[in-house]
Amino acid sequence: MKTAKNILKNRPVITVQDGDAVQSAAKKMADHNIGALPVLENERLVGIFTERDIIGKVVAPGKDITSVKVSDVMTRNLVFAYADDTTDICSSKMRGANIRHLPVIEGEHLIGILSIRDLLAHDMTEKEETIEFLEQYIYTVPPGMEKKYEH
Repeated sequence: MKTAKNILKNRPVITVQDGDAVQSAAKKMADHNIGALPVLENERLVGIFTERDIIGKVVAPGKDITSVKVSDVMTRNLVFAYADDTTDICSSKMRGANIRHLPVIEGEHLIGILSIRDLLAHDMTEKEETIEFLEQYIYTVPPGMEKKYEH
């Protein structure tokens, strides 16, 4: 079974600083086509900033996106995964917390962020590989049995 680290391998970590303006963070999300950014205070993970934060805590209440800081609206109570957590553990954590993005740490360092899409893509690939294996198993005639199956 794959781990969080396996899925994140060779993927850049895109982050935002806690003092950045919401507008700048939203632009970074749009530029990279992502729905969440880990928030750092210097190099330390202190929160996560998501599309939900923008809508629910900035746009809906009518706040100015140029003056509100990420630290004012980010989610601080983090649910995170460890690099060696399996995809099943990561999925379970996401379902349990009703979240769509999961920061992943190794030791004390952020190594990336998993999305529900990442886990669904992994799950689909795993199922496709199982189906292919089963089809080959079912339709393969064992050596020496060829004549028995001829008509």
